[in-house]
Amino acid sequence: MDDNASPMRSERYLAEYLDVTDIGFVYFDVRGVVRDCNTAIARLLHTTTDQLIGLRLGSMVRLGASLSFAFDDPAAARAFDGTRIYRGAVVGFVFPDEPRRWLAVDSYPIVSDGQLRGVVATLTDMTAARTSERMLRLMADVTRTIATSPSQDDALQSFVDRLASVGEFTIAWVTVESERGGVVAHRAGEVAYLDEVSFEAPPDAPIWRGPTLRAIGTQQPVAVDVVARDADLSPWHERAAYFGIESFVALPLSLGRQRGALTIAAKDKFAFDAVVLAELRALVAEVELLVAHSRTRAELERSLRGTVSAMVRLTEIRDPYTAGHQARVSSLSRRLAEQLGWGADDVDLVSSAAALHDVGKIAVPSEILGRPGALSALEFEAVARHAELGAEIVDEASLSSVYVDVARHHHERLDGSGYPDGLADGAISPYARVVAVADVVEAMVHHRPYRPAWSLADAREELRGGSGVLYDSAVAEACMSLIDEGFVFEASSDSGPSSSGLTAPAGTASEKRKP
Repeated sequence: MDDNASPMRSERYLAEYLDVTDIGFVYFDVRGVVRDCNTAIARLLHTTTDQLIGLRLGSMVRLGASLSFAFDDPAAARAFDGTRIYRGAVVGFVFPDEPRRWLAVDSYPIVSDGQLRGVVATLTDMTAARTSERMLRLMADVTRTIATSPSQDDALQSFVDRLASVGEFTIAWVTVESERGGVVAHRAGEVAYLDEVSFEAPPDAPIWRGPTLRAIGTQQPVAVDVVARDADLSPWHERAAYFGIESFVALPLSLGRQRGALTIAAKDKFAFDAVVLAELRALVAEVELLVAHSRTRAELERSLRGTVSAMVRLTEIRDPYTAGHQARVSSLSRRLAEQLGWGADDVDLVSSAAALHDVGKIAVPSEILGRPGALSALEFEAVARHAELGAEIVDEASLSSVYVDVARHHHERLDGSGYPDGLADGAISPYARVVAVADVVEAMVHHRPYRPAWSLADAREELRGGSGVLYDSAVAEACMSLIDEGFVFEASSDSGPSSSGLTAPAGTASEKRKP
């Protein structure tokens, strides 16, 4: 042969390649009968070339007595029909005492003189790649889902849901340690299996023999390759067989101060080999971090709500005329934000910030806050300081910048006539614009020491006149729409009068309060 010629066309080279490659090759005639194959396909199918030759694989039932087939797509069965051409089949082969192996199958026509003479099919072991791809997809899906879960319970339920769907496992459940064993807290998949399964340990055995409680007790993963052969699982053999469950794995799961376990069941024997187990352990570690983050976030939110409530209560104790005012402004701010189409997070944020918008009144003398008459210049300045003081207080409490902004700027006006910074138009944040309108309306329709309450109709006219000049036009329009729809403030649980301080309709109550 020419030294520069490629050996690929050489029959000897081709024969040597077919003997050493890991890719299985099989040649079918037009009737679908195997006429030739290489040793690689015999190894993949746990047989010999002599047993394969003369066999029609299209039966898909058994190869000798050792092999059965499974298909991701039933149409993939055509890959073993020698009269058809098929691309991209994924076929699962189940052998005794081995995990399922997945092979990619492609078939290619052999055409001579315009006639189909047969088909060559290739089989490539893709078990490891398929497992890795499935676990990576599961990891990404679980991470994305749990990271946005509002609580530990939601996070764990999402976890088992994804194991059953994306992970393609038969059942997944989380068990939390109890005094006598365990309690199933979250489940997904064919959960009917769990209906009659107890995870309580007998009184004379601190840890029962099942993988779940063993994983909790030993804090080590417990894998069962073949349920029917595991003597410790004898109480569950019949039920597992009824549901077609062949293998289990249980992994310890840390849930803060509680111990728990994640248990997964599969319908394949040896489903949890070293590769899958390593991936699951990494996934559990990731989930533990995400759940801890979710739990911490929930605890922080509870702490924040407690801080806000305590500060609101302290403000109301200091100034009885403020009783209920901040709660009503918070409620109206929420309704306005919803009317404007804000997202749930922003709605919650503006409502919470509004509940503390007057917290600076803690530092204003009560005799000034409760005065029924006009204020002197010095008194007005003292009251006006509540906006700056409130911003300083919530800032020192490490609350969100939105709280600081609302406390400082809820008296700013679009034309720059407000205080304390004289901000105008675009310099005023959307949050402060909403609370400003809610504060004005609440002030107008409730009793003040210096004037009686206005009607909602009068408040609507004040908004209409100040829209686009004093108040954000979109917020004012949203508030007028609420009034037209019959909005009323909820009655306050406090019996005393309420006050918002300096906010009053221009040209009416203003001359009675401003110096």
